[in-house]
Amino acid sequence: MNCLLLYGERAPHPALAEHFKDVVVSDRFVPGNWACVFRWGAATGSDTGQWVVNPAQAIVNARDELTPILRLNDIAVNPSLEARWRVYTFDLRTVGVMKRVGRRWRHVGHWSAPPVHKLRETARRAVYALGLHFAAVDLGGAHGAVVRVTPDPPLDNRLARRFARAMATYVATTQEAVSASYGWTTGQEVVLGADPEFILRHRRTGRTVSAARFFSRWGVVGLDRACFKRNGVLIYPLAEVRPPPSPDPLELVENLRRAFVRAASAVRGHRISFQAGGTALRRFSIGGHIHFSNARLSTDLLRALDNYVALPVLLLENPVSSRLRRPRYGYLGDWRPQPHGGFEYRTPGSWVISPQYAAAVLCLAKAVAQDYPLLRRNVFLSAANQRAFYAADKAALRPHFFPLWNDMRASSVAREFARHLELIHQMVSEERRWNERVDIKKRWLAG
Repeated sequence: MNCLLLYGERAPHPALAEHFKDVVVSDRFVPGNWACVFRWGAATGSDTGQWVVNPAQAIVNARDELTPILRLNDIAVNPSLEARWRVYTFDLRTVGVMKRVGRRWRHVGHWSAPPVHKLRETARRAVYALGLHFAAVDLGGAHGAVVRVTPDPPLDNRLARRFARAMATYVATTQEAVSASYGWTTGQEVVLGADPEFILRHRRTGRTVSAARFFSRWGVVGLDRACFKRNGVLIYPLAEVRPPPSPDPLELVENLRRAFVRAASAVRGHRISFQAGGTALRRFSIGGHIHFSNARLSTDLLRALDNYVALPVLLLENPVSSRLRRPRYGYLGDWRPQPHGGFEYRTPGSWVISPQYAAAVLCLAKAVAQDYPLLRRNVFLSAANQRAFYAADKAALRPHFFPLWNDMRASSVAREFARHLELIHQMVSEERRWNERVDIKKRWLAG
């Protein structure tokens, strides 16, 4: 299927169309049954009814809202700096890196070196935060602050070829995902894993107890790396459970229950309670990390997770603990690769408040990851909604929840797990939140 590339003030390098044969390049919208519409800096016209790459509002964000949006997301930005580096990003992946030498830009070949790696990460986050799929990000200063983000990136012949390959790959993988979501073809089944964190407290004093007293670094129950010193002794306040993964979210919940039984057995007789949620410590955050395998990470999948998982979970969290945690931890689009080849989604707080909440969140994550092409709403294109997310302003975000929830009806996986998902809908509708002070150990042992 053909794609349309809609450009604004600057047309793309001619080599892009030469190497990506299935694209029609135009400075105005051409009606047609397009597989994708790539906006190359063109922000005019509506996105309705099209699969758009670089939405119009995202291009406006890059032009008019660069500094406030990046600062909301804790991304260094200073448009007054002189650009020394330029990173080209497409669909969360680096396409090219250039360095300014005198008056010329020169390609950089070694992308894994420490300074370049950090620049690539900053660029990727900036492009995503603005709502874009691709752009060129100029960076400057001693620490690589963002200077500008260009949604119609200047290309040379080498970069045009790379962009052409990236665009072709994007179209092919997106079409595969769409076909599987509609049931036209059989796609791979997404496998879920998790390593949610919790803290240990003494029931009588309420003080944090070092998880190292009871758990080792590795195993089904183990230590998180975070630590601090108390009276010269290293305290590891966070533990985490690492159950075996499963394509069935309910089986994963059962694996979590077995892990908590093991954790509870290790502290028996010591008057220890387990707590989870957003955060119960000012210096350390508790995350509800969800692992995905058999799911190719993409901008569209990550956005769906932010809108259809992170936003509902935020509405269940304690807003005080949520504000303490973000944006340093659990920012929108927070992920990292995993050795198994999948990725870890890190935006939600720790949802292991009870087996029922865990089942609801994991069933939701499964439905979104499996059927994300059907879930296209993005409330975080708005800077105001991003601000509300980081402020845990539930009153501002709650009206957006219900249209998002209605979208979930299109997912066959969501319909399969509707009984478990109803808990989230009920809690949000009644404006209730989970109790982050409860001893979750008791709830998991009760089943």
